[in-house]
Order: sequence, then structure tokens, then C-alpha cells
Amino acid sequence: MTQTNLLEKRKKSIEQRMNRLQSQGAALNVQLRKQRTHRLIELGGLVSKAQLEEWNANTLLGALLFLKERESDLQLLDEWAYKGGSAFNEGKTKNVIS
Repeated sequence: MTQTNLLEKRKKSIEQRMNRLQSQGAALNVQLRKQRTHRLIELGGLVSKAQLEEWNANTLLGALLFLKERESDLQLLDEWAYKGGSAFNEGKTKNVIS
């Protein structure tokens, strides 16, 4: 095999690897976008579960920012986690009974 043929073969191999990596990168981007979309839908469901759909965007964001400022209060976070867990469990019980 000549030097030129070897170089062309290596070039083709590298191009195939690059194409494979681009394809994998595109698949990863799709997967990440789907995960983000799922999370956003989940967050919207939480707004609905808390019956806050009637709040306008400014009020809702203001309330969330207010809560964010208090995230360093671990006792408060524990209380919120308990209330949230109770609300979810209450919803599961209602779905089973209905």
C-alpha cells in the first residue's frame, strides 16, 4: 500500500469517528432536551397541585423568589418537605378511593 492510500484510509477512519461522535452528541442533546421538558411539565404540575394556576406570572415568580431566599433555613425546608409529602400522599389516597 502506498503512503497516499494509508493516509486516505486514516482520514476516512477519522471522518467516520467524527461522524459517529456528532451523531452521539445529537442524540445526547435530544435526551437532555426531553429531560428538561419532562422537568418543566412536572413543575407545571406542581403549580397545579398547589392550586396556583390563577396566579399571574409575576406573582408566582415573586413568591418563588421569596421562598428561594429562605432556602438556607433547613428547618423550614424540612417543614415544606413534610407538607409536600403529605399533599402527595393525600392525593394518592383520594385517587385510590375515587
